[in-house]
Amino acid sequence: DSQFESVRNMAGIFGSDALRSLAAATPAEQVERVSAFDEYERGLIAHVQGNLLAQMSEPKRVQPKPLRLAVPPFEGKDGEKLHFWIQEIEMAMSAGLISAENLRVAVALSNFGERAKTWAYTSAGTCPAAVISRSHIVERTSAGFRPA
Repeated sequence: DSQFESVRNMAGIFGSDALRSLAAATPAEQVERVSAFDEYERGLIAHVQGNLLAQMSEPKRVQPKPLRLAVPPFEGKDGEKLHFWIQEIEMAMSAGLISAENLRVAVALSNFGERAKTWAYTSAGTCPAAVISRSHIVERTSAGFRPA
């Protein structure tokens, strides 16, 4: 019986006091309260189902998560392979989802060892901001640390 199920649901949601109040009401009031509860419950279920359908129909954007890779610093020592370091730093920036040019420059400079960093800042003049792009850093570093 659907009315009995509705009364059980009401008692489960509102507690035994609601059940006692319903039992004390006239038969017409009981029918009215149970009908109002049924209407409320159907509306709530429809609302929740509508929200679920709306959420399911919206395509979810997959947000890639950055991966942090450690790159050994480029020191500028004899025998050090600059082209390998450039490949490693490029892969690390791509994995870290670093695409803004100024951030790529900062990451490259921060992965210079002391000798290479000193060289980069002194060769850029008195203003380190003169290093404007990643490709500029690669060109200048390649020229500055080219094997003899």
